[in-house]
Amino acid sequence: MVKIYKLHKVAGISAGILLLFLSVSGFFLDHDKWSFLYTTTFSSVPSQTLKSEKRLFTSYYADEQNPQHIIVGSYRGLFESFNSGEKFSNISNLQILAIVPFANELYLATSNGIYSYKKLHLKQIALDGKYITSLSVSKEKIVAVIDKETLVTIDKQTRDILQTTTVQIDKKLLQEDIKLSRFVRDLHYGRGLFDGDISLLINDYATLILTFLVLSGYIIWFLIKGKKHPKLVRKLIKTHANIFAIIATIPLIILAITGIFLDHSSALGKFMKSVPISHNLLPPVYNTLESDIWSVNFDGESYRIGNRYGVYASKDLKNWRLESRGFAYKMIRREDTLYISGMGASNRLLKDKHYSYLPNTPHMFRDLVKKENSVQYFSTMHNNLKIPIIENITLYTLLLSIHDGTFFSSWWVWINDFGAIMLLVLSITGTMRWITKLR
Repeated sequence: MVKIYKLHKVAGISAGILLLFLSVSGFFLDHDKWSFLYTTTFSSVPSQTLKSEKRLFTSYYADEQNPQHIIVGSYRGLFESFNSGEKFSNISNLQILAIVPFANELYLATSNGIYSYKKLHLKQIALDGKYITSLSVSKEKIVAVIDKETLVTIDKQTRDILQTTTVQIDKKLLQEDIKLSRFVRDLHYGRGLFDGDISLLINDYATLILTFLVLSGYIIWFLIKGKKHPKLVRKLIKTHANIFAIIATIPLIILAITGIFLDHSSALGKFMKSVPISHNLLPPVYNTLESDIWSVNFDGESYRIGNRYGVYASKDLKNWRLESRGFAYKMIRREDTLYISGMGASNRLLKDKHYSYLPNTPHMFRDLVKKENSVQYFSTMHNNLKIPIIENITLYTLLLSIHDGTFFSSWWVWINDFGAIMLLVLSITGTMRWITKLR
């Protein structure tokens, strides 16, 4: 028992600060919709972190009639240039999640509803206060997705809401196996157990408990070392070792193990993509995917949604059929062609009711620009299109770079691994000590 106590103490003291940083940053990253994460900025940061700010750009529009006119959407706001991207001005600080051009007008999916932008005029047109994660515009309808969960159809002329739908796909169409790489990411990012926000709340619970345990553990160690306030120490020890902490060990162990896999996703990529997980072994969320609408499109006849399994289509928003397998991250329509960006899956397009692959295109492209007979894909990783020059970073990027270790150095992932292993040690030894005291 003494050895377990010493092991628990050494693990906590050596990794506590690191675990505190990981838990706090992870908590805020799980809630990436909060606006202050993008309005709070920092200037004096490492160059590699400054480059990471590009990941916040979400959408791109180049005016075919006036090539010098460019509009770029970002979680930091809406940016516009009239000189081919040499200089951009900031139009709005709204989070822009999509820009959809239709009939000489732009429709914007934002953190505060749907906006239109035409002739330098930005106007809110629907769903005030709603977080719009995906958007599609046709001749008669606007189709929007709220928080990846609720599908809303709107009359394009009157702006009236025609229908609000929770997408319910027949379970027979969700009997898909997935790869270990997808499962690891879903678990770590708080979307791999249950539908809605339950998985995210479990992550929140684990990170808040971990924060409390680290802080209380350091206070206990400091007071014992200084031989001060013995009564307070005994109370803190009872508070530190409680049933809520024991319950939290399960999600904390999941976060620790998946975190190690993600730290080395490039080295372990082949292995993780080669290991299939049977649908029979998957958590409940994979039987519904009601809160997993990553992309949407309406062509005037058929509704299509993209989730982690693929593209599903429906004529009436009730009966859905699987059309194309593979995570449909973005769906972008240009005239009669639907371009589909994959996440851990192939990029493809739909034309004349036929799906085909898009070879030699950027993984997870976020938008595209058509110029005569060519298509340029907008990607935050491999991009030749002009974007605003950012000279500072947001709080979100700072927290992300701290969480994945890139803020410090490429070898910092091994420090994060040490923290994850110590978290496993703390979870096991802490549980053993708690059980022993119950006897």
